[in-house]
Amino acid sequence: MADQHGLYALIAKAICEARKGDPMGEMAPEEAKHIAKCVVEALADAGFQITAVDKKGRE
Repeated sequence: MADQHGLYALIAKAICEARKGDPMGEMAPEEAKHIAKCVVEALADAGFQITAVDKKGRE
């Protein structure tokens, strides 16, 4: 994906949403962004590639 920071932010947002109301506590956005970066780097190291898909006409 061309916009790595946007990708990290999107994944971090999903991580934070998943932790809302968790008895262990919510996650700070910066911590979630760091985890997102680690996940994306691990996927890339394993040979995976994340690309944007044009959603026009896919509904």
